[in-house]
Amino acid sequence: MKILNAIFSCFLATFFLSGCAPTRTWISSPEFQFADNATYSARFTPLRGSGQFIGEFRLEVKNKTRQPLEIDWNNTRYLYNQAPSGRFAFEGITEKNINNPPSDIVPPEGTLQKIISPVNLIAWRRGPGFIDLPAFSAGPVPEGQNGILLVVRQNGKEIREKMTVTIKVKVE
Repeated sequence: MKILNAIFSCFLATFFLSGCAPTRTWISSPEFQFADNATYSARFTPLRGSGQFIGEFRLEVKNKTRQPLEIDWNNTRYLYNQAPSGRFAFEGITEKNINNPPSDIVPPEGTLQKIISPVNLIAWRRGPGFIDLPAFSAGPVPEGQNGILLVVRQNGKEIREKMTVTIKVKVE
């Protein structure tokens, strides 16, 4: 009987203690931001990772023209509270090419989708246990205005668009 009481007491303690921990949920307003001009349209959407936090964004760029479009990742910037705050990391970025990320080409009338994370909020994965995993993992973005200054080139002309969303953390 003492063992049964001990097990029941542990169960109750676990139940009540786990119920007391606050849950933090990142919320974006608006849910996404959109930019549109004669050359391309773009959509910038915050994404939740495996937890409740927002650590990544989906960028979708649709080329409206019959000429290739270059996304210049060297000059595209993560914006925090309207100020430039570093570059973005994405699949294929390593510690070797982080300071000179390759451009992406959006084909004529084509679409590019890419998951991007602010470089200053990532953690690099090193060591033999991480060989089959991406080179980095994304950390949570801070509360406030988070966005992108997207720099695109076509036929030598540079086109810049800002898209921002406001992130709030709700604690329950």
